[in-house]
Amino acid sequence: MGDLFLWLIALLCLSLPTWLLYHAWRKSRLLSERLGQCDNTLLTDSSVKITQIVSAPTGTIVTENARLVVAPVSSEQIP
Repeated sequence: MGDLFLWLIALLCLSLPTWLLYHAWRKSRLLSERLGQCDNTLLTDSSVKITQIVSAPTGTIVTENARLVVAPVSSEQIP
């Protein structure tokens, strides 16, 4: 009877970290998918921390949680 109790405690001690790792992996995977799909609900999701860019060139449109991409300027576009 004592061995069964110890096995149950061992299973409990192993299942909790396993669940925590699975939960973190799943949350990270879902966040990556939502970012890839440009999901607008991320802006109001309480589990996502949003940091706003405050110094950007004039005329820049700031979209929160978007990756910054610097496009090369072609010499043909300059008047």
